[in-house]
Amino acid sequence: MTAPTSFSWISLGTGSSMSNSNLFIMYQDGAGNLTLSPRKGTFRSMPTLDTSSTAAKLTLLAGSGVSNGQMIANIRCSNCQSWSGGSMSLSSTSTSWVGGWKSGGSLNTKSQSASIAQHDDTIIFGLDLTSATVATDSNPFVASSGDNSGGDTGTGTGTGTGTGTGTGTGTGTGTGTGTGTGTGTGTGTGGNTSGDNGVTVISANKINTAILAAHGVVLALVFAALYPLGSLLMPLLGKWWVHAVWQFITFFLMWAGFGLGVQAAMDRNMLFMEIHTRLGTAVCVLMVVQPALGYMHHKNFVATGSRGVVSYFHIWFGRVLMLLGVVNGGLGLRLASEKQSLITAYTVVSVIVFAAYFIAKAGTLFRKSRSSGKELQEPPRRPYRESRKERGVRYV
Repeated sequence: MTAPTSFSWISLGTGSSMSNSNLFIMYQDGAGNLTLSPRKGTFRSMPTLDTSSTAAKLTLLAGSGVSNGQMIANIRCSNCQSWSGGSMSLSSTSTSWVGGWKSGGSLNTKSQSASIAQHDDTIIFGLDLTSATVATDSNPFVASSGDNSGGDTGTGTGTGTGTGTGTGTGTGTGTGTGTGTGTGTGTGTGGNTSGDNGVTVISANKINTAILAAHGVVLALVFAALYPLGSLLMPLLGKWWVHAVWQFITFFLMWAGFGLGVQAAMDRNMLFMEIHTRLGTAVCVLMVVQPALGYMHHKNFVATGSRGVVSYFHIWFGRVLMLLGVVNGGLGLRLASEKQSLITAYTVVSVIVFAAYFIAKAGTLFRKSRSSGKELQEPPRRPYRESRKERGVRYV
């Protein structure tokens, strides 16, 4: 395994997917050498150190280390033909492998159980193991370190026979003719370090991290700021159309963020595979009924001058969905292995916003309770103006 030191870690694993794969993860140890961590792939979560009896027994061979901006791990695995999640034949011409890597700063740790951030890119490839055999049990990486130009080298032995005749004079010059025949046979062994090396790329996945970042930013704003603020516009301004326009704009932003999230999940092969993606989908789909409930609430209030069952359902259903959206945002940050400082900041901001939201709502209820029972000839800035047919309706 070889990679530039600009990568935080790289991994190689057996199988056609990360789940149940036998993973070899390499990163710098901070002392000019490498840490090699055998881990078992899990279903779309950070793989952890495999301490089971079937864990890969890995050894770093001579030639491994950090040099000239490169991490080089020459690895010997003594039991990789089988593991708890599967097996493979060492004589197979078609074995499946996966790879993943993360660019960024060095982990600088000798701990084999160190936390790693989610990969940037992945690859699935097939390997013909019959093209990866060596003649001896010595370290092949050191033996082939001299010439890596890609040519074939070999040694051989041969035998041959021949006959010939000639004539000449003794005057200091001479001429002669001769004929000869010979046959020879030889055998040789050699290695080929390029060309047809038995590797077939099946799927190389280039992940656009900007899509994931945009998804997180848009939906964090939608659920932690825009929806709560839009809800407060009713009691603050008393104009239903301002509330409706604001929430409709936020509604469309939500679907834009949802689309970005679907693409990000598909890039990582985790669509509907995690709680975050399933809960996020459910929240967005359920939010579709809110505009209809809001319209029914509006018509009911204009007709009766008071809230009905549909009004309270619209209000509390929206609050529950907003809260679930914020919680799901935190799950998304965890899934993306973001820094704890960012997760903490998101949590603090969300708590402040929702505290302000409920304080404002409580203040509105307090003001309404004080004015309860009073006749208002021309109520100032009510959420809905009374219709001409309903003049004289008492406002509470």
